[in-house]
Amino acid sequence: MRGNLSRILLPRQLHHRRLFSTEVPTPKKLEGPGDDPRPPWVYVGTRLISMAVIPAVGVYSVFFYDFGDRDHAFQPIRRWAAQQVNKFFTLSPAEEKLLEQVKSSSSSTS
Repeated sequence: MRGNLSRILLPRQLHHRRLFSTEVPTPKKLEGPGDDPRPPWVYVGTRLISMAVIPAVGVYSVFFYDFGDRDHAFQPIRRWAAQQVNKFFTLSPAEEKLLEQVKSSSSSTS
């Protein structure tokens, strides 16, 4: 009964309208290496570039981007990195003593 009611209330044109036309062919999907005009190295190159650029942007934004004078979320990691750099380029007290011994022994021999 419900189907009959919709046929009576809806005009014949709307009731039999199709969503997709069978007369127009659908575009062919690009599948496989032969269908794509780009050479395979393009895919490898773009993947390698994206794998290099995305982490580089992250490192730059965390360690080098200027957020102004106020504190921000990356201040603790920047302080830690600065301490590590200072530790690397600063001599420990034992190394300073060793350097003084080397200097004194080289100056006494010359």
